[in-house]
Parts: sequence; structure tokens; C-alpha cells
Amino acid sequence: MVGGRIHAALTQTAIERLGRLRQLMEDRRLDALFISSVPHIRYLTGFSGSAAQLLITGEALHLLTDERYEEQARGELFAVPGLVLHITREPFAYVRQNGLLAGGERVGFQATALTYAAVVQARRLWRPCRLIPLRQGVEELFVTKAAVEVELLSRAAQIASRVYEAVLERVREGMSERELAAEIAHLARYMGSEGDAFDIIVASGERGALPHGRASARRLRKNELVTVDFGCVVCGYVSDMTRTFVLGRATAEQRRVYDTVRAAQQRAIEALHVGMRAQEADAVARRLITEAGFGPYFRHSLGHGIGRSVHEPPALSPRAPRRQRLQAGTVVTIEPGIYVPGRFGVRIEDDVHLTAEGAQLLTTAPVELLSL
Repeated sequence: MVGGRIHAALTQTAIERLGRLRQLMEDRRLDALFISSVPHIRYLTGFSGSAAQLLITGEALHLLTDERYEEQARGELFAVPGLVLHITREPFAYVRQNGLLAGGERVGFQATALTYAAVVQARRLWRPCRLIPLRQGVEELFVTKAAVEVELLSRAAQIASRVYEAVLERVREGMSERELAAEIAHLARYMGSEGDAFDIIVASGERGALPHGRASARRLRKNELVTVDFGCVVCGYVSDMTRTFVLGRATAEQRRVYDTVRAAQQRAIEALHVGMRAQEADAVARRLITEAGFGPYFRHSLGHGIGRSVHEPPALSPRAPRRQRLQAGTVVTIEPGIYVPGRFGVRIEDDVHLTAEGAQLLTTAPVELLSL
């Protein structure tokens, strides 16, 4: 259960975001807005269930879920004005039968979160309402985080940092990647995490060249690099941290790659500032890695936003829109990596809160190349 102070602060944040959403509706000439992204529903209502829809009109918020979640919802919902709970297994039919869209003509929906089949059903049942796909506008309202949200993200990051230091004492030659992942998951819960933010990545030896190498049956071997990527959860807010260590002694080449990744990450963190283009944040790290001769081996973006989801806007990517600039209050990951096919990989990732004064680290685990 979320504490009283935290719950009240998150409620106020939800009310403020709802105000901005209704302004978006006014700007887009929408009579209603249908939210189907589960994390966004939790941001606005407090409901943490995995099956729900949210219909926002000018006066009300209609949360639609089924009887499996009724008791849970009643215990979690924020005291947001106009928030009404509806229990149904057929949300589109329920909306029509109960006149929740009475008088509405233009209904916006999240184009990236609602399936084609659901859109077809809604169009058929909600006639003569016109459904308007929104590809931008909604997600952007959740980019900047309130002080209470930064506090929760920081708590999740601190748990992950402690987990990393503790799990190093349990690493041994011959254990499988899956066994190491299980140790991480156990320690995270023991230290206060609500669960895994995502499937834990453990990639050793040549599997380290897989940026998203899920833990396998492969066993850890002497003098190999091991990458662990995991996140913890506090009140639904997540962390995302990666570290690479060596079981034994690193070769000169492994150390050179590691030092390059570390330098790229440090330079990117130091360069972050409010108003910076998301593209340029990526370019700062990418230039250093390229100058070191490893450009082709940096195979993903520099980072991404985090919040109630492990991947949120903004994307610190060379493909980010040029108009996209970093805002104060954003929490992002900074995670450069070098992946040498068939041999090894290195990634270092930290969570960073961007303020008017610059970037503040939320994760605090050691970043030097540790030899176990």
C-alpha cells in the first residue's frame, strides 16, 4: 500500500496532468479521450491492474475494468474529481449502453496503444462518434516527473545499486547466467523491490555481444566479462541499471573497451542540460566511441526515459526528432555500449535526473571494472 504522503502527492500530480490532458483535448477539439495504455492509466488514477481502459470526458474520468480487479481498484484509486469506477467485461459496449459518450462527436484514442481490432469494434459501437488517432501529445505529458515521482525513481535506483554490490559476493565460476539472474531477483525483493522491472539480462563471454541477451543456461567462465542489466520497482516506478564486470582478469583489449564505454558515459552525463537536443545527447557519446575505433559496435541508442514504464519518452537517439529537446524534470538512462560480435560486450547504464543545474545520478553502484 502506498503511504499517505506519497499517495496524496501522486494524487495531486494526477490532477495536474489531467488538467493538461483536458487542455490537449480542447486544442484538438476532442469531446472525449480514450486512454488504453496501462501505465498512463496508473499515472492518472492510481490503479495498478493489468486490464483497464480510461475514458476522459469534459467532466468525468470513467475507469473501466472487470470484476477481478474491483476490490483492488477501490483500494488504489486517487481522489481525483469526477473519477468513476465501472465494472464490465465489455468496455466498448458498456460505454454505448450507459451513454458515457452522450453528445460526443470526436473521440481521441492512443494510436500506438489500441489494437486495430479494438478500433474497429469501437467505431462500430460508438457511431456516430468519430474516432481520432493521436500519435503524439499524450505520452509527452508524462515526460517530466514531479518531485514525488523522482523520489520513488531514486528509491528504485538505490535498491538496484545495493543489489549489484550484494550479488557480486555470490558470483562464482560455473554458475549459470540464469542462476545469477535468480540471485539478483531474490536480493531485489529482499531489499524492498516490488518485482523485476523487466526480464533480467545476464550475458557472459561471447553472449555479451547481445545487447538484450536474456539469461541463459551458459555457465560463467574464468577471465570473461559478464554484463547484468536489471531494474527494481517502488510504488510502480522503475529503475534500469547495467554493469559489466570480469570474473578473473581482464585482457588489455577488454579493459580498453570498458574504459571507452565508461568515458563515453561520463562525457554524456556531463554534457546533459535542459534544452539539449535528444539527438545531440546521443551524439556526444557516439562521437567518443567512434573516435576510439568502435563506432560500428555501438548498436543502440544512448538512453530513454523511465517512470512507470522502463521505456518512456524521450528517446536519446540519433533518430529522435530534431525538435525534441530535453526538459527539466526528465529522468533518463545513459547506457552506451560496445558489442564485439562473437567475443564480448560492455555496457554501463545509470539513471539520471535532469535539473536546471544539470544531471543528477540516481544510481550509485560502482562503475569501475571490478575483477572477481
